[in-house]
Amino acid sequence: MQILTKDASITLYNMGFDEAYHNVNDGALQETLHKHILPALALKKESQTLNVLDICFGLGFNALSLQYAIKKFGFNGRVNVDSPEINGELLNTLRNHPYPKELECAGEVIDILQHKQEYHKENFHLFLHLGDAREILKEFLDAIKTGKREKFNVIFQDPFSPFKNHHLWTFEYFKTLYVLSSNDVIVTTYSHNSCMLYSAFLAGFYSFKLVQKNVRDSIIFMKVKEIPKELLQTLDFAEKIVAINIENKIKANPNLKGLYD
Repeated sequence: MQILTKDASITLYNMGFDEAYHNVNDGALQETLHKHILPALALKKESQTLNVLDICFGLGFNALSLQYAIKKFGFNGRVNVDSPEINGELLNTLRNHPYPKELECAGEVIDILQHKQEYHKENFHLFLHLGDAREILKEFLDAIKTGKREKFNVIFQDPFSPFKNHHLWTFEYFKTLYVLSSNDVIVTTYSHNSCMLYSAFLAGFYSFKLVQKNVRDSIIFMKVKEIPKELLQTLDFAEKIVAINIENKIKANPNLKGLYD
């Protein structure tokens, strides 16, 4: 079922998870750009390579918007995107999806992915992995251990919500992300769920709230307690970024528990 969102972009409703792929009040495109793409590019604009883990492919907004943004903002490095997706049939329905004009490449990308699950154009490389994300991440772990792939320095943590897709928000899951990611990784997500934040903290991540005008607040995870001040100056699209003190949350709510497998 198609849903018109606030910015006039179209998302879909997933009957299996009983949830829309995007927040209707933020807008599918604006949510994608402001909660994932812009924070990642702002904090990684000096990187020569972006190794991106996109959890999960869904309608492809994250990957397609990243391709759009690197052109618009002149990122000249190499971009590698690995995106798991459990619903193999979904891709067949996206060829005629009414993507916004900014994602004009969508038809070409979806068509190629349908045939070989890989898309390459200039400095942008997209790999679609069909199957359960947790199992696919195990394969990535093995490849990293044997030196066959590099660690991820950008992660779009964008599955359905913790209440709908529990196993992609647990302590064990975040621990896997921690091992898969570089020391300077940026993890972006829309969820503010306190149990999820606690799980990520136990796995080694520190959380920050990103406050913006155009969309609801979002979350950034990093492996450092403080985002370097020089990097904060690059977040010109945001009003402020605030560290979340998980220890205080735990003291204030002794019954707070993390999410576990």
